[in-house]
Amino acid sequence: MHYKNKIFAEKEVRGEHFSDCQFSACSFPGINLKFTTFSGCTFNACDLSSINCESTGFSHCTFPESKLSNLNFLAVKFTDCDFSGAIMQNCVFEKRQATFNLPAKKFSLASCKFEETDLSGSVFFLCDLTGVSFKNSKLEKAGFEKCLLKKADFTSAAIGGTHFTDCTIEKTILDFQGFIHFGNSHGFELGS
Repeated sequence: MHYKNKIFAEKEVRGEHFSDCQFSACSFPGINLKFTTFSGCTFNACDLSSINCESTGFSHCTFPESKLSNLNFLAVKFTDCDFSGAIMQNCVFEKRQATFNLPAKKFSLASCKFEETDLSGSVFFLCDLTGVSFKNSKLEKAGFEKCLLKKADFTSAAIGGTHFTDCTIEKTILDFQGFIHFGNSHGFELGS
């Protein structure tokens, strides 16, 4: 199914399953997507910035030139999603905190891609970002806290003002400029 220039109402999407659909220049104003799933869908230049996406699932979806800003992905499941080219400013990626009898689990984004994505001001808390590519992304003033950044790729990413707090960083790729920004964020200065 191909939807083009459509403004969706909540009753059209909430609780539904969309498979192999294309959404072009569509808008989802203020919609609650609770219990909605999207599988193999493409969101091309869509606006999802004001959605409530609690208990929503996205599998094998792409979001080129789409807006997903100011969202909290607390109870969302992403599997093999490609956010390359999306605008995702001021988003929060986290899982629910541990309870008295259950430890907190990392939010796995290991199968996702964020190349050329605008993630300025976004926060990744307790995320598994193993092997995730952030190539050419905008990550200014973003935050990574208690994340697993094993073999993540930040080549040519703009990371000025980005902080990495209590992260496991192993074989993570930075270019020279990124290395300088990372060092500066940890109090280092380049000597002469």
